Amino acid sequence: MKHHPQRLTPPASPGALLKGLATAHDHIRLRRTRGRAPTYLARVRLLPCLKCGLEPAGVAAHVRMQSGSHGKHGGMQLTPDDKWAVPLCAGCHTQDPDSQHRVGEVLFWQRIGLNPLLVAERLYVQRADVVAMRAVVLSAIAERGK
Repeated sequence: MKHHPQRLTPPASPGALLKGLATAHDHIRLRRTRGRAPTYLARVRLLPCLKCGLEPAGVAAHVRMQSGSHGKHGGMQLTPDDKWAVPLCAGCHTQDPDSQHRVGEVLFWQRIGLNPLLVAERLYVQRADVVAMRAVVLSAIAERGK
């Protein structure tokens, strides 16, 4: 005859032990919140669109491309830090047939002839001065044709 050890307490339902922990820490936000700068994004939206030049662009498009040389790393379904935002108008960002969201980010930037990570870095350095940020964008637009 086999001897089986007896439980000292009845088994808890699945997840019951975790529910108490979750309710005790409801104030903890599970989403990543670092790297958010709403004032900076508002300034980016005032700049001309990097593709068509429409001013103000109205959209601060986050660049999701990864680059070790620019120190940009991320994960799936994570919005990049706001310092990686560049100005695009709604048409160039999502609505036009050749928009960033329709053709894909890499192909979109290759067609324009811009490195969005470099533009984003230059914009973020000038974040305290909207006029200097506008100069960065206009310079990038002028350089892309060369």
